[in-house]
Amino acid sequence: MTYKRATLVLISISTLLRLIIGSSIELGNDEVYYLLYAKFPDLSHFDHPPFVGFFIQFFTFNLTFDGELAIRLAAIIPTSISMYITFLIGCHLRNQFVGFVTVLLYNLSIYGFIISGTFILPDSPMVLFWMLSIYFLLLSITHTPAKNRKFYLVLAFLFIAFALYSKYQAIFLLFGLIVFVALFNRAWLTTWVFYLGFILPLISLGLILYWNYQNDFISFTFHSNRVSLFDFSFNKDSFLRELIGQVLYSNPYIFLLTISFLIASARKKIRFDGHLVKFFLIFSFPLIFTTFYLSFFRNTLPHWSGISYLTLLPLLAVYIEEKRKIDYRLFFGFVSFLILIFFLVLEINFGWISPSSNEVRKAWIGRKDPIMDMYGWRQSSKLISDYLLEHPDEKYPIISDKWFPAAHLDYYIAAPNNLNLYAIGDLKNIHKYYWINKIRPDISNENHFFYFTDSRNYRNPKDVYKEQFKDYKRLKEFPIVRNGKVVKYLFMYKLTKG
Repeated sequence: MTYKRATLVLISISTLLRLIIGSSIELGNDEVYYLLYAKFPDLSHFDHPPFVGFFIQFFTFNLTFDGELAIRLAAIIPTSISMYITFLIGCHLRNQFVGFVTVLLYNLSIYGFIISGTFILPDSPMVLFWMLSIYFLLLSITHTPAKNRKFYLVLAFLFIAFALYSKYQAIFLLFGLIVFVALFNRAWLTTWVFYLGFILPLISLGLILYWNYQNDFISFTFHSNRVSLFDFSFNKDSFLRELIGQVLYSNPYIFLLTISFLIASARKKIRFDGHLVKFFLIFSFPLIFTTFYLSFFRNTLPHWSGISYLTLLPLLAVYIEEKRKIDYRLFFGFVSFLILIFFLVLEINFGWISPSSNEVRKAWIGRKDPIMDMYGWRQSSKLISDYLLEHPDEKYPIISDKWFPAAHLDYYIAAPNNLNLYAIGDLKNIHKYYWINKIRPDISNENHFFYFTDSRNYRNPKDVYKEQFKDYKRLKEFPIVRNGKVVKYLFMYKLTKG
């Protein structure tokens, strides 16, 4: 079997496994939220640019199919394409063996395999377009500007534009392009295509800016509060969380292999073009350093730099070939990783090893179990649907004061029962629902509302809405059962204005 055929088999197996995982667990907090981007498309959105919504629309045939697996196809299929792109990058660097190892390493990455590869997030389209950008930049700016290389550069600019329209981190692609050309291949500065190509990403940025202009630049206000560069109060917990997260999300093996590669490269113990090493480092490490820097002072999320570690995989594959350490250890790690992932999926659905809770307060059951965020919503959907069938006169709008759990309630409870959900609260808490509320029917004359909360994140409506309602009546408590045990409760309230 050639390494190309082995790669295709590996990608096929990976796709099948991710399809199984994607159909086995309920949508997470972020996934149901980004589904709103497909239901309510716009030039941009409060949190991120809109491409993730476009992907969901495309892969679900404009929401004709809106099951969990159908929605996650927008992550699973593009990731399989991204894996093949990394194979081509590895082949370009050296040979098909390096390409095959690159794809194998990709499948060892929690960020690559699960976070962006199975769950539907803005990272899913961004990773595909980022990898396409890297591939065509490699074919262009690392060479002299011949005619075919100019065409590759135009394609690179196009995919950079798409990546920017997926997630703001893609701005580091433009940064890397400018730095690499300015420092290592100035011949491109004499070509008109280098300057003209910037029009494409500028169009993406222009659309984002135009939407923000219409909405008081709310996205930039939101993100500037999250990633301020000038708040110098050290946040130890955030930094440690970022460090541990980067190690785990990239996979400890890949993280340590990256450090080993950097040391070997600095000591010139790798027979590889230093020009190309600089290319990959310029397109990966600025984002890694930036997220570490931000974590000193602000709460960050480790997956922000996940794409940087995927970008480095072809270099690590070259390093593995140099050291001849592929043998069975890497395959053993791959199999072990898959076993771990499937064990976690089974644990989410069956809770075989989760310790029994001694909590007697119903409003607190499951509070310390983080996997409860991805379990119980299917049960909740059926329980509420059955209740509404028994009480056909109770068809009230649902209200919530935060995007989470509003998005879950919207997908699993409101939509199946033809109810509208409204997020009533501060913009910083309700996010895109600020705009959705304006699209849905006016509720100013409504007198009764449903309010739902669960014991994982219990919030009494009297504390949430204070004096806004005259009566707060708990209608029912729904036990959510897993493996024969009650693992949390869903509480259903009826709120009345007067």
